[in-house]
Amino acid sequence: MQKEKVQTVKPVGLDVRNRFKKLRIHKPWQPLIIKIGFGFSLLSFLTILGLLILFSLLKMSWTNITNIEVFENIKTMTIAIFTLSLVFNLLITFSWFLTDIEQIMTNKMQFMLLSILSGAIINIGILIYIFKKYQVQKRKTSITWRGFWLKLGFRKLTVYDIVLCGVFTALTIVFAYLEQFMPGLVGGGGLTFKYLGLIILGVAISPALSIIVGICGALLSLLFVGSTLIISPWSFILDYFIPMMIPGIVSILRFTITTKKSYINYLNYIIVGFLTFLGIYIIQTLSGYYIWVAMAGGPAWGNNGVVYSVVYNALSIWPFNYPLTQIIMVPTIKVALLVNKGKF
Repeated sequence: MQKEKVQTVKPVGLDVRNRFKKLRIHKPWQPLIIKIGFGFSLLSFLTILGLLILFSLLKMSWTNITNIEVFENIKTMTIAIFTLSLVFNLLITFSWFLTDIEQIMTNKMQFMLLSILSGAIINIGILIYIFKKYQVQKRKTSITWRGFWLKLGFRKLTVYDIVLCGVFTALTIVFAYLEQFMPGLVGGGGLTFKYLGLIILGVAISPALSIIVGICGALLSLLFVGSTLIISPWSFILDYFIPMMIPGIVSILRFTITTKKSYINYLNYIIVGFLTFLGIYIIQTLSGYYIWVAMAGGPAWGNNGVVYSVVYNALSIWPFNYPLTQIIMVPTIKVALLVNKGKF
């Protein structure tokens, strides 16, 4: 007689617990400093969430503002700022939950930027402590000018580079032209995708090429931008020339972005997109006040020209341009990385 094979059956509860252990990411043996960082980031998240709810319920009667338009615009901008801060607080909270000392030391800039953008002041101090405690002495390497420029993406242009510049310049011009048909604000500015190609070019291929294409795109935009939108050379420089260079300048930071699916990789996507639009927002806010309000005598809320420029440009960039570009740039950069793999 053949012996029947006896199949041992594991208890269902034990099997579920084993699977749960495999799925656990936050390890209980991590240093206490990691848990402290997670706790403070969670506290910061809850604080910002409370402020967001408070400002969402804010009424004009609670303030000294008498103009309903001014109040609504300031309220909208404040809600947008707290919403962005809440998103970055959520990111830094998850980062502390998922991370370990090795990942923090490998991605110092990402953790520090997220802490700054989320307003998690205590976490900044914790990160500085970790950086000093776990720093590793690295061998000093001499930096040559050639190596410096190569890191920035400056190299001898090939035919392929020139073709890429032409293609992305045309793409940028098309998006800039279509901007006039997109939803926008009365005083100019609105939904646009003209920075998308520059971000892709800077991150996936070369920051230098992105800067070159941005300059070409800004100069060619003079052909179809209305004269009412460019009232002086400074207006062109602050509203078009410098903003079109910012995607390339941000990509000089050389965040490690690959086609792999990883938390840090997607984190780098978010940081690149946010820093790009933050730079554009700062430059255009300066233009809004010094060029359009102070010099040209443009619209302002009484003597609040600064507030007008800050709020107006915030409404132009943060509610639509940044989120949409941020979403689209992830798959497009991945495609660009795959297409150009091994060509540089």
